[in-house]
Amino acid sequence: MINEAASTRAIEPRPSLTLVESNPLSADRYESLLGVSANIAGLREFIAVQSTHTQASLLIGERGLRQEQAARAIHESGSGRRDPFFAVNAHSIGGDSLDSLLFGSHGVIESIRRGTIFVNELTGLPILLQQRFAAYLEERRWHARGGRYDGQRLVFATSFNPAERTAENRVAFGLVELLRPNSYTIKPLRERSEDLPYITSFLLERLARRVGRGNCEITPEAMKLVAEYSWENNLDELESVLEGALRVLPPPRIDEEQLPVRIRHARLRTIPAEGVDLPGIVDDFERQLIETALIQSQGSQTRASRLLGLRVQTLNMKLKRYEEQGRSLRHALAE
Repeated sequence: MINEAASTRAIEPRPSLTLVESNPLSADRYESLLGVSANIAGLREFIAVQSTHTQASLLIGERGLRQEQAARAIHESGSGRRDPFFAVNAHSIGGDSLDSLLFGSHGVIESIRRGTIFVNELTGLPILLQQRFAAYLEERRWHARGGRYDGQRLVFATSFNPAERTAENRVAFGLVELLRPNSYTIKPLRERSEDLPYITSFLLERLARRVGRGNCEITPEAMKLVAEYSWENNLDELESVLEGALRVLPPPRIDEEQLPVRIRHARLRTIPAEGVDLPGIVDDFERQLIETALIQSQGSQTRASRLLGLRVQTLNMKLKRYEEQGRSLRHALAE
């Protein structure tokens, strides 16, 4: 719950999603659909339209925006909501295993003839799989009647930016262009700060239940810092920060002091009279960089150490230190 003074205007009731066939699906279930920005309004409209057919669609946006929730909303708001929903986490599965899971005998594509299949990083798949999907999508278009396909629904997500086309990613570019008529770009949190009070309120309520605490408020000063922060890992990072604050929080209120130093001093223009904890700021920023590198390298310490300019042994030592301090980055490591 957010303190009423957390923003310049009172928080309005969370917008709900108007869906077809008299099946109202409340946006309250999904933090990725909450907010009052034009981008989120457009996303809810996109979901409502996509739920009326089974043509393949694409959600474009950075990691951490939880595009799977939008895919689930498309599935749950359509007439085939009782059919299976299958999410493929391409980040955690090797190329050969992924190929077998998707296109092998009795794989997902063959087995799920009705329902929805969500693939979370289409343009990050191995080139062979991208080519197979391109061929499969073209085949679906060929068999479609009247611009529709009466079978499984495919929903893809990608962080691919079509403006970054190179010779190496021409297949990915082609896939994005193929799906562009049924695509939507979700903006990162830093470009829609007006949504953050709604999202923060929702996450605090859910996290408070998870960690066994009662209702928790966030002060206006802390909310201002949350709204101004860049949130490079979007909802994933925001939830991690709020959960960390709740777990160490004695009173039912989050103020500036419960936020990490990187957020408190993200836009520091002058040093306050009481001074700053420079070692703490540097340590917290270092941990954020390591977490970002691990997520970007899909949990590989070897690749993350290259991104950070560290030896693997040095990165491993830092990860062990965070573990001992109760600030584990285990969630960002490969299984």
